[in-house]
Amino acid sequence: MRATLAPGRFRLLLLSLLIFILATTVSAPFPNARIVEYTLLAITVGVAIFELRAPGQRRLVPVMVAASVLVVSLVDYAQRLRHLPLVAGGLVAIFAGIVVWLVYGAAMQSHRPVGDRIVGAICVYVLIGLGFASVYETLDGVIRGSFRFPADTAWTASGPLRYRYFSFITLATVGYGDVTPASALAGTLASLEAIAGQLYIGITVARLVSLSLVERGGSGERSKPDP
Repeated sequence: MRATLAPGRFRLLLLSLLIFILATTVSAPFPNARIVEYTLLAITVGVAIFELRAPGQRRLVPVMVAASVLVVSLVDYAQRLRHLPLVAGGLVAIFAGIVVWLVYGAAMQSHRPVGDRIVGAICVYVLIGLGFASVYETLDGVIRGSFRFPADTAWTASGPLRYRYFSFITLATVGYGDVTPASALAGTLASLEAIAGQLYIGITVARLVSLSLVERGGSGERSKPDP
């Protein structure tokens, strides 16, 4: 546990993701909620790019997508054009997918400390939930009524929070049933996220254990005296 919490790779990314989720939720009822959301989004995107700083890591594509996310989100905040939020949501989903791919690959390298692997795996899990939330929000904007939000819940108010809630509930396969997909496409995406959540946990745990066993075996062989 001490090694996990020690300074290292991906800690800053995890912290920025948690702050983004909590702060946007707390600030949602206030008039300046959109300013807070854009500011935290810019910080989180910048931290994600910073975490991909490993030598030889290709960052051109994620940097271009990140710049597109920030520019489109800023224009949407200033102008509120009709279809711009959908474009912004789609770009966020694409950026989250790219970061998931790169962070997972970097976190599961053989030379990586165990603490970095665990924190990186948590970051990927959170990013998967946020990425699917953007996909759901974009889908519901393109095809109205893709999700059913009961009137007696807090999720009737329009905004990204209800899609984020549904995404993480689906990813964890909890299934409270208060928010439900109302179209075939939405249901299919939710099913894919639930499958991805279960496979991710199983595969990641197996990968972490395998890497630890290989490293222990290698260190044991190096510690044996020569005959």
